[in-house]
Amino acid sequence: MSLLELYKNRNSNEEWFKSHSSLGKGSYGRLFEYTNTNFRKQKSFANHFVTFQEVENVSRDNWPQSSHGQEKHKHMVVNMIQSKLYRQDQSGLFSKTVKGQLYKKFIESERTEDERWLINYLFLINGYYFSQKNYIVYRVREDLLGFMLSVDGVDEDFLINSAKELLKTSGMNEVLRSPFFYIHSFYNDTDFLISYVRSSNEEREALAEYIENNLADESFRCCISKKYQSSGNFDKGMLYDETKVFLLTLLFIKTKNVRLDNVPSIFVDTFNTFIASIDKKEVLTYLKYNKNVFDPIFCDVLEVEEDNQESSESGITERDEIEQVDRPEDYIDETSEDGKQQIKVIYNLRKRQARIQSNYKCCLETVNNCRPIYFTSKSNGKNYLELHHFIPQEFRNDFSHSIEVLANYVTLCPRCHRQIHLATDRERKALINYIFEERKARLETVGLSLDFGKIYKYYKIDS
Repeated sequence: MSLLELYKNRNSNEEWFKSHSSLGKGSYGRLFEYTNTNFRKQKSFANHFVTFQEVENVSRDNWPQSSHGQEKHKHMVVNMIQSKLYRQDQSGLFSKTVKGQLYKKFIESERTEDERWLINYLFLINGYYFSQKNYIVYRVREDLLGFMLSVDGVDEDFLINSAKELLKTSGMNEVLRSPFFYIHSFYNDTDFLISYVRSSNEEREALAEYIENNLADESFRCCISKKYQSSGNFDKGMLYDETKVFLLTLLFIKTKNVRLDNVPSIFVDTFNTFIASIDKKEVLTYLKYNKNVFDPIFCDVLEVEEDNQESSESGITERDEIEQVDRPEDYIDETSEDGKQQIKVIYNLRKRQARIQSNYKCCLETVNNCRPIYFTSKSNGKNYLELHHFIPQEFRNDFSHSIEVLANYVTLCPRCHRQIHLATDRERKALINYIFEERKARLETVGLSLDFGKIYKYYKIDS
């Protein structure tokens, strides 16, 4: 079967046709789901951010509505929160984070188009879109590369070179003759991509001409012509935008010896070398001058975790313990270095208090029979325990109160801690259900109300 015949055959399958021409949730019409019908490109965040300012500190009852009675700003809420540009307070009002305040100044500044794209990407890269920590990096590293590298003849160098070549194209006729265009379009269809990679130049040309004709006569007999129709939801500009996000992220992932102090230069040098020429010194100066916001972003991307090791309880007095009554505490803005340091100070104090409060027992001791596997910590002569945030740290912007409270700190032995993170969903679900039932009332007391659905979403468990 020729490549064109295979393509026609695929399109005769209604489900396949729809999933590859649609941008809807669960479809394969785009690489990154956080850019959707409403947020089509990276710069869409800037446009919507400006619009969202209209309802900043405005009661939801007073938000403007469309002629259909829908809130005009409703579709922006999730991405504004998950990008950490906005937060919601205890009264339900939305306001800018420290990161959001800097983003506003950035939007209003004068920069070249390419410099603006790169800096905007860096503002967004640590977003937890779809409740996935560091969604952009995770999507490339865990999802997309998993699909793409399973194709014989495709490796990281092939992806990098073909993506670079696509970004050099201009008209749609050139795009249709770019290998990365087909990787982008059918990244989840390994069999089709294998056939494409193995096909002759003549077969590839026949496929490109067929799609061209479909676009020209607007017959839309194939998924690509349907997807790229002039009145459709996807276009060449969005293709280039997603390709740049993929390429820059892949190149960063491939970089060795990455440290917090060299992350800015890695991104700037990589973008300048592989995507577009920029004033490197100007961009680096901007990132360095605003390191109070960008260092926390880069810490997130590098997944720099707080120290979870047990430490001495010296300095913890009985009065300290008594004062730690469950009560709501003010939200701490994590989007600045100042906020990160404040969280670190609180964490280092309360992780010790949590161990004392637990009487040095694993929270899951009665479920998992942890007693036989305890060992004694050299630092304090007690059972060695690790500290687990029941509401994971990456989702703290979902709440109007601080999650750095004892009610959210769970002590676990090393085995149970790893089981919570690494076991099958069936095993993890049972443990998570147990902890949630045990902590639910305390969490509500400190203003951290949630249900099983939200917890399962945080832990990536199918409800």
